Amino acid sequence: MTQADIPSSRQHRSRPPVKFVQIEPTTRCNYTCGFCVGRQMEQADLPVDTFWTVLDSFPEIEHIELQGEGEPLLNKDFMRMARAATDRGIRVSIITNGSLLTDSAVEGLIDARVAAVRVSIESADPDTFKRIRGGRLDKVIAGIERLLAAKAARATPYPTVGFQVTVLKETVDALEGIAALHDRLGMDGGIGTQPLSSMPTYRSVYDTAMNEQRLDRDSYTRLRIARQAPRIQELMQMAQQVGHFYTELSRAFPSAHGCPWVKGGLYIDRNGNATSCCMVKDPTRYGMGRMGTDSPEQILGYRHRLDAVLRDEMIPEQCNGCAYIAPMVRRKLAEKQAVRSGPEPERD
Repeated sequence: MTQADIPSSRQHRSRPPVKFVQIEPTTRCNYTCGFCVGRQMEQADLPVDTFWTVLDSFPEIEHIELQGEGEPLLNKDFMRMARAATDRGIRVSIITNGSLLTDSAVEGLIDARVAAVRVSIESADPDTFKRIRGGRLDKVIAGIERLLAAKAARATPYPTVGFQVTVLKETVDALEGIAALHDRLGMDGGIGTQPLSSMPTYRSVYDTAMNEQRLDRDSYTRLRIARQAPRIQELMQMAQQVGHFYTELSRAFPSAHGCPWVKGGLYIDRNGNATSCCMVKDPTRYGMGRMGTDSPEQILGYRHRLDAVLRDEMIPEQCNGCAYIAPMVRRKLAEKQAVRSGPEPERD
């Protein structure tokens, strides 16, 4: 379902404001992860003026995830943007590959009062890490240690520092090692996990080997068992409690159809294009407008209509395969099955 397919006549009584916005500082990255969509995109940085436009256009923003498809710290204006947001009382969180946590970057994150940092990882084994990410785990560990030491020296609780894990078929059993590394380093941000995406947008950039890393039924069973380990449970709960962007968004905007983004969120890419969420990567087909060109009212109007479509349990094309929408799909299939089966016969 493209922008032109969203009925303009669908209206609700109110249009919730943008309180959560993810902004992409760059699509550039110094790593080579095979599941990254950003490697196939134009390599560009977000102009800082576009960031100011976002802040001015949506004055009710409460939380910004300053990260997109690239490594956010590669944008030379990252600290300026983070500081400008926190100066307005906006909470800022990021996901980083951790390789650029230099002394100056660490001090910058603390000075900018960034609330939460998650470091991407798939395995705590150095060889597996390098094969998947194209970088050195020891360098990432040194950066994490540097950040934690600076926090302790300045007696500040922020940013919290945790791990974000994309689970591949070959790394389903790696959570225990990642948890052990989290504890050995004395991290305080917990562990967030998500399976390798099966959305068409992502699958289209995977090569054959990476597509084979998508989780099958057996892998999901093993992942579920791994997540039930007591320490993994504790660290996943910790990640929920520290208030990173995604957990806060879902907590603030639960909805019947399962998508919190169209309730109070927005995604802005490095060119200033607005889309309904971070998983929509084609603003030409699915864009909701462009910062500095289209008005905030136009962008909110499109998002509002998309919400109405989802409420009617119609699944837009850009939402196919989304984990937020999956429960709605399962419910519709169950309803169809119930109709085919008919009512249960009366019992004597």
